[in-house]
Amino acid sequence: MQTSGPGHEHWHDATGAYLLGALDEGERVAFEAHLAGCPACREEVEALLPAAQALPISVDPVTPPPSLKARIMADVEREASLLAAAGPEADRPPARRRRRSPRIPRLVPAARAAALLVVGVAIGVGVSALRGEPGRTVVAEVSGAPGATVQVELDGDEGRLTARGLPAPPSGRVYQVWLKRDGHAPEPTAALFLPSRDGAATASVPGSLDDVDQVMVTDEPDGGSPQPTGDLLAVANLS
Repeated sequence: MQTSGPGHEHWHDATGAYLLGALDEGERVAFEAHLAGCPACREEVEALLPAAQALPISVDPVTPPPSLKARIMADVEREASLLAAAGPEADRPPARRRRRSPRIPRLVPAARAAALLVVGVAIGVGVSALRGEPGRTVVAEVSGAPGATVQVELDGDEGRLTARGLPAPPSGRVYQVWLKRDGHAPEPTAALFLPSRDGAATASVPGSLDDVDQVMVTDEPDGGSPQPTGDLLAVANLS
């Protein structure tokens, strides 16, 4: 069982919403900062990643309509409110069946949110395909990690980084996402991540990418850095 980091009690129920892309900008940035220092939340995100990545790889990723995400999250939040009001016994089977029915794991609400993520994104893909609104995926150049792949999925001026086959960064370090604009030094972001045991990873790219030339990834100390200090892992050329 992984140990938890500071603020875990506040954030431990946010993993499903994070993978769903339903946190607002401030919440997402704060959760990703928490994620870098909380092994328990990282473990939960890793456990839910397969569900989030279950869509066919050949289909261009597209963000679902805001109204769809709102309806999905309303259902998730309504269920969470009901569970909270019912108390800690709400996720246990009736007493007469306890011997034969083990307690439902804490991951169930988050796993349900991840399943809704897959359904919601799949519907969003179908709707956008009918409207002729495909996204764009930029494959990054990866250094020092044979067999690894990194790509940035663009939808309008927003982006999401996904990776496969990544090695773990050096001990005490995390991967950090940077934005490079023409004539400027790389700008740090709050997007910090660690790959799962099979090398899979995902991270939202914060802010507008409208005038960004490159999305970069380096390994940095836990908590991130204001300027790059580690090895350059990947560069995605957007322009």
